[in-house]
Amino acid sequence: MAKRILLVDENKSFVRKLDKRLSKARYTVVTTSDGASALEAVLTNKPDLVITNYHLPVFGGERLRAFIRNNPTTFHIPFIFLVNPEREKDFTLASIGPDVCLYKPFRWEEISRRIEEAFNPSLTEKDRLEEKGAGVEGHLKEVNLVDLLQIFSLNRRTGILTITSGDGPEGIIHLKEGDVVSTTLGLIAGEKALFRILRWQVGTFKYRPEKFTVARNISRSIDALLMEGMRQLDEWKTLQSKMPPASAHLKLRKGKGELPKNLRPVTREVILLLEFYETVDHMIDKSNFTDYEICKALLGLIQKDIIEVHLDEEEVVREEIPLVSPDQALKIRKILSSSTADFQGTEWGKILLFSPTADLIKEFTASANYLSEFALARDNFSNQEIISASFGNLGSLSISEKTRLKLFALPSREEAYPLLKPFSEGSAGAIFLTSSVENSDQEGNELMDYVKKELDLPVLQLNINEETAREDAAMNVFNRLFDVLLNKQNHTGE
Repeated sequence: MAKRILLVDENKSFVRKLDKRLSKARYTVVTTSDGASALEAVLTNKPDLVITNYHLPVFGGERLRAFIRNNPTTFHIPFIFLVNPEREKDFTLASIGPDVCLYKPFRWEEISRRIEEAFNPSLTEKDRLEEKGAGVEGHLKEVNLVDLLQIFSLNRRTGILTITSGDGPEGIIHLKEGDVVSTTLGLIAGEKALFRILRWQVGTFKYRPEKFTVARNISRSIDALLMEGMRQLDEWKTLQSKMPPASAHLKLRKGKGELPKNLRPVTREVILLLEFYETVDHMIDKSNFTDYEICKALLGLIQKDIIEVHLDEEEVVREEIPLVSPDQALKIRKILSSSTADFQGTEWGKILLFSPTADLIKEFTASANYLSEFALARDNFSNQEIISASFGNLGSLSISEKTRLKLFALPSREEAYPLLKPFSEGSAGAIFLTSSVENSDQEGNELMDYVKKELDLPVLQLNINEETAREDAAMNVFNRLFDVLLNKQNHTGE
């Protein structure tokens, strides 16, 4: 029985010529000129192969493929996509799926070979639909991210999409059966990272089909995600035109007791962030909310005179001196070699932080925030009790691309001793905060001895001096900490 082929193209002359060659090769051919009639022909005739132009009237070849693949009676039908030579974008999009793509014009021998491969009896339906090769790559000028994600969704692709623009960090998007399950952009993650990447108009992308294990940080369906992303993107330019400069300093005009009750979560986060960050760009970068959401909340507070803007403050620009040398980074990574690396191969270690008061932890954390290598933990924005209770993850310090230290606060009280051993697992050292070395209490000294002897951790005792420039103090503190770790010595001092 002759194989049935559906041929779809709005160019009638082309269809007539190819129909003649296919019929001469003893195939049964049905022809049509647009996506809607092609779908009807597929459901009526159940062809063994669809040869179609990717660009069609009514709806395109991608939508046609999606309809057919989502129908349990037609999902197995292979495609050969034909792409007009001037439509390079179409070729990139068509290549995302498992089907063959050919530029027009082509030689009869070439398409004949592709047809024979499609009818190869040794290939199962699963073989035909599995992704193959190294995926697809291209430029954002040719294909924007929204189009890409829509095609991935229609084809229910699973893999990793990497996007690069300029000298900044890569955007990494994990897709599972067409849904975006995770996005990271350097230290930024989730919808915040994805919506920021959506603003990129230049750059390159590379997609590779690959199974992966990754923590999910995006929960919306792809349709809801793109709808919200496009809404924020549409309003972003207008919002940005009203915002103060990125380097402007912000200050809270009112005390916390004067603020309205039942603030929205994004507004509460702005108030908390002001305790640690002073400039607009830092507020936007460090927020857990999307750039649009945090800017809208900031602008609202500025317009209500709850936050004041200072444009004339002199900026202190730190010379970009690496926090650690490459040799030190390597040695620290070796110290952490017993830790468990995450799915990206990043080695994590833990530094325990002990303090008699929450104020000292807040001052220490504010100092660390002046370092670009430090990232405040997102937990603090939704649960401020971490600082006030002196218990929980405060943030992480980037030692190198694949090595990070987590700063974890533990209570200094005697009743908290049972927590020390379980929460010290994976620790490389400890920092004890005091307001004065001379006035450190006996209980604190006993705890320090316990950490040194029972937990076998190197210890740095640190006197928090509010008069010291925070940035210089932070550099000094962590340099001394690394010295303690690398030399396995216990240091005490101001």
